[in-house]
Amino acid sequence: MQRSYYDNDEAIKRLKSGEIAAMIILSGAPQAELVKLSKGDQVHFLGLDPSSLPNYDLRPIFADYLPAQITHEHYPNLISEGDPVPTIANRALLVAYAWPDTTLRQKRLAKFVGEFFGKIDQFRGGARHPKWAEINLAAEIPGWTRFKPAADWLAENRNVVARHQGQPGSPGDVKQAFQQFLDTYAASSGQKTLSPKEREQLYTEFRQFLETKNGKQPVR
Repeated sequence: MQRSYYDNDEAIKRLKSGEIAAMIILSGAPQAELVKLSKGDQVHFLGLDPSSLPNYDLRPIFADYLPAQITHEHYPNLISEGDPVPTIANRALLVAYAWPDTTLRQKRLAKFVGEFFGKIDQFRGGARHPKWAEINLAAEIPGWTRFKPAADWLAENRNVVARHQGQPGSPGDVKQAFQQFLDTYAASSGQKTLSPKEREQLYTEFRQFLETKNGKQPVR
């Protein structure tokens, strides 16, 4: 196997021509160029989970990434309805340098937080990428300290925080990811059913994994 590195447009072009056998792309779904493809282009998505690759040890991958799916809603020309393709997912984090409170740059960042957070609902409209709808301003990220102006804004705008509960990063999102984890666990272990006690233990371990995989103590 020989690895090559191209931008998305060039990689898709070479994939369609048969010059490369496959491509890996890190992108929020749906990715604009992939949406343009159809089965007539002789391309398809490859599943990434134990049932799709039974002869490979995928545990190192799932130690760092969450199980996820791409669906017909993401790519209607390539994925049949009701036949999702398993894959992996990560999260994106907006970070800022911790300038001293009295500096001009810190004041500019604080102003940006107020403007950006205050207009976040405008980014959730249909004119923007669907991933904007998954932003959770109040999500806790283990190992990271929330930017103080951001923490202050959230404290002053609890109604906005409450409205965003259930978005990715919230407890509801964790439960959805856990269900996908269970599906992966069952496929890899051959154990199709779990007792309530076993399920509870796995859920505890799953949350601990999410909270401590950066080597930090759990955040409650």
